[in-house]
Amino acid sequence: MLIEIIALLATLTVAAYIYLQVKWTYWSKRGVFFLKPTFPFGSIPSFFTKSKHLNDEFYSHIEKTKPLPYYGIYFIGGATLIINDADLAKNILVKDFDYFVDRNGDATNKLLQTKHKTDIIWTKQMTMSTGEYWKNLRSTFSPIFTSGKMKAMMVFIQETSDKLMQAIDAKVTANEDFELKEMLGKYSMDTIASCAFGVDAESFSNKDSKFVQYASNIFKNTTMEAVRFLIILLPLGKSLLNFLNVPMFKVTETEFFYDAVVASLNHRRETKTRRNDLIDLMLDAIKGEVAMDEHKDEDDQFEKDAALNHVPKKGEFDELVIVATAIVLMVAGYDTTGTTLAYACYQLSKNPDIQDRLRAEIEEVTGDSDMPINYESIQKMNYLDQIISETLRFCSPIAIIQRNTTKDYKIPGHDLVIEKGNDVWINVMQMHTNPKYYPNPHEFNPDHFTREAKANRNPCAFLPFGQGPRGCLGMRFALLEAKLALANIIRRYNLHPSEKTKEPTELDPYSGIAYVKHGLYVRAEKRY
Repeated sequence: MLIEIIALLATLTVAAYIYLQVKWTYWSKRGVFFLKPTFPFGSIPSFFTKSKHLNDEFYSHIEKTKPLPYYGIYFIGGATLIINDADLAKNILVKDFDYFVDRNGDATNKLLQTKHKTDIIWTKQMTMSTGEYWKNLRSTFSPIFTSGKMKAMMVFIQETSDKLMQAIDAKVTANEDFELKEMLGKYSMDTIASCAFGVDAESFSNKDSKFVQYASNIFKNTTMEAVRFLIILLPLGKSLLNFLNVPMFKVTETEFFYDAVVASLNHRRETKTRRNDLIDLMLDAIKGEVAMDEHKDEDDQFEKDAALNHVPKKGEFDELVIVATAIVLMVAGYDTTGTTLAYACYQLSKNPDIQDRLRAEIEEVTGDSDMPINYESIQKMNYLDQIISETLRFCSPIAIIQRNTTKDYKIPGHDLVIEKGNDVWINVMQMHTNPKYYPNPHEFNPDHFTREAKANRNPCAFLPFGQGPRGCLGMRFALLEAKLALANIIRRYNLHPSEKTKEPTELDPYSGIAYVKHGLYVRAEKRY
């Protein structure tokens, strides 16, 4: 029996090798430069082996492909085109969006075939949705995240910011340096839990908070998850996983957040209470009872590019969509905002001149008042906005923006036709470190984002939230949350570097949103 199994595995391996060798001729036949694939993973084996973080992987492509507007890779057997040029990125993400409505191709389609109950929850949320269903979902929920609605959330964010100040005060009193992601992740978790669910995640008061524990776990990549992802890309792989009832997403964590959202919905029904938070707004949205704000910022390029001319169908979505969307907002909001704030505080501790300049702006806007910083004050802090933007560029949370070609597309100015079904990825690392767009790109310099600098640069050279109609819907919420926390921290404390940070820093290959292996530490000195 053992001999037969070995013979079968050997036969399948040889068959897979021959199959992939044929697939790996795609780019050479089209005259496109490509990165040499390695059996069986393709051109980026580190995605599966976790030998390096995806940010480091795509940064390593720059020297090999820098003069090229695009190049090819093989993700297992799939031929994927990588975009290096901001003008081409703008065509794909904005101008010719109708050709690239979906985020992913084959992998997403196979995930949508899932039979596991917790995986079904994930397939209902916006990032996995495709075609008309996605357009209806996006159009339904877009009015929730306008600037007017975000202003109404300010009271919840301020309450959580007060908890953050108390936690940092405790570290100052104890004369302790602290790890930034741990501290600011708690702030991020409590904020989204309050705004989305109307609950206290107890991130600061309970060191064993399951909200923080499970949200952190969801974004940790493991080798086993990479193997499962590899299997679904193989012929009959997804059918095999369905037959064995093997989930693609973490079951315990998904069930925890599902139960939290459902409990919140049931409580509102039973008590007939309303907080005007994200859950209430989503309930209104699926009933067609939320309108877009009348006022629009004409200078907001992201808002212009994200416009989607589509009238959603009423009654298409049930409460499971709310559950799925709320879960994504929570886990994504926790990791991205907490990480961005951690990097921002770390950079300010290393650059006291930038820290002092920000503090001067905060004091100029707020005066001598010790009143809480409000929404209007945040909007006046231009240098604060520059610092957050530079942090997102310098410490990019993501490596790529993914799109799938929904119909054949000829690249303007080139002979190449991207065939329907092909994945197209934008190399964010190339955009964010290109001296064509950012003078001295390896220097942390908030003046990369002055009004004049932005006006002279293609908006698709800055992609922390994507761009176009499939850009991040929760961007305004994330930025407001980050700005309020950073303004309060710098107003109240001087931040200093800590010897506990291991330099030079190295990205953890198992982190989903890019973060360093051994943490980032600072020492805070209270100013008043």
